[in-house]
Amino acid sequence: MQVKVFVVDVEGKLCLPTRSARARRLLRNEKAKVFQVVPFTIQLNRVIDDPVGTFTCGVDDGAKKVGVAIINEHTKEVAFQGEIELRQNVSRKLTQRAQYRRTRRTRNLRYRARRFNNRKQMMPAPSVRQRKDSIIRWLKDMMKRINIEKVVIEEGAFDTSSLAAGHKLHGDEFSQTENEGKNFRAKVLWRDKHKCQHCGSEDVLQAHHIRQRKDGGSSRAGNGLTLCEKCHSDLHAGLWQVNIKPKSFRYPAWLMVGKTYLKEQLSLLGLEVKVVYGWMTSSWRKQICLEKSHTNDAISMVCKNYMPQIKSLLWFIKPKRAKIWEDNPTKTCIEKNGFRHMDIVKSKHRTRGIVVGSIRSLKAKVITLRTSFDDNFAVSYNKTKLIQRPNGLVYIW
Repeated sequence: MQVKVFVVDVEGKLCLPTRSARARRLLRNEKAKVFQVVPFTIQLNRVIDDPVGTFTCGVDDGAKKVGVAIINEHTKEVAFQGEIELRQNVSRKLTQRAQYRRTRRTRNLRYRARRFNNRKQMMPAPSVRQRKDSIIRWLKDMMKRINIEKVVIEEGAFDTSSLAAGHKLHGDEFSQTENEGKNFRAKVLWRDKHKCQHCGSEDVLQAHHIRQRKDGGSSRAGNGLTLCEKCHSDLHAGLWQVNIKPKSFRYPAWLMVGKTYLKEQLSLLGLEVKVVYGWMTSSWRKQICLEKSHTNDAISMVCKNYMPQIKSLLWFIKPKRAKIWEDNPTKTCIEKNGFRHMDIVKSKHRTRGIVVGSIRSLKAKVITLRTSFDDNFAVSYNKTKLIQRPNGLVYIW
C-alpha cells in the first residue's frame, strides 16, 4: 500500500498529498524538509502559486470512539483514516470536584461569601461538550496540513428534543417521509428493531403506551412498546398482560445529544456540513462490502456507492488534556532521561524489533508504551529515541 504524505509549501499553503516515494526523493534532493513526523508531513522549499485539491471528512460520532476519514472524492482515495478515543471520566471528575467543595463548606472556616450560585449552567453538559471538542481539536490539527472543505456527520433518524420538552406526539399525525423518526411511534419502532415484542412479527406494527396517557403516562420512548396489530388489540381486550420491561433509550439519546453544538462549531471553522442517518451509512457500507467499524462507517458516509483506494495507515488518536496541573501529587515524575508522558518514541526490542508508540509511564528502569498491539508495553531507556513531542493530540498507528 502506497501511503500518502501530506505536503505544505514554504508559506504554509496546503497542497495535494503525494506518494511516499516522491516525498523521499524530495527530501533526498533537499527540495523539502520534514514538517511533522506523525502524521508524516513535508514542507517544500518553494512557493506553490495556485494549490489545488479539496477533501471531504466523514465523522462517525460515538460515545466512546469516533471514526474519522478524509477522502479525495475526485481521485476516490482515502488520505487519512482513524479512530479518536474519547474521555469517559469527565462526569466522575465533576462529581468528585463537587464533593470536595461540599466538604470545604462544612469545615470550621472563617466566614466567606457564598459562591455556589455564581456558576452558570453549561450547555451541552461538560461530559458531552468534551466529546465534541475532541473532534474539533482533531479537525483543526488536520486542517494545518490538508484542505478540508466539507464534513459529513451521522445523526439518528429521530429527534430527541421533543422528548426533552415533554411533547406528546401521535404517530398517525405525521406522514412517513424523510422526517421519519421524529415522533413517538418511529422512535419506539427503531429502538425495538421493528419487531413485535410479544410474537416477533414484523407486519402492521404499532406503538403501545405501557402506561396509558389517560393514567398519566408520557410519550417518551421508554414508555413505549412495539406490538403488531393483533397483539395490540388482544392486549387491550385483556387477553394478555405486559410483563416485558421496555428497552433503554439511552444509546439513541447519547447519539443525538450535542449534535447541534458540533454543527455550530464546524460552521465556525468555515466548513460545509452535511448530515446523513445511521440506516444510510449501514446500507452504503454493505453495498461497498466493508466490515463494521467506526472508521469504515466514516468512509461509507462519503464514498456511498464506490470502494475507494486506501492510501493511509489506520491511526489511533488520543487527545491530551489541555490543562497542565502543576504540583500534582499523583504525578511526581514529569520528565525522566529527556522523555515525557505522551511523547512519540521509537525503540528497539529484542523480540518485537522496532516498536513505535506513545509513552504511558516513566518507571525506574523501563518505559511503558501505548502501541497498536499492547497498551502497556515495556521498553528500555537506552534503546529508545524521541520522534515527536505532541502538542495536544497523540497519533499512534
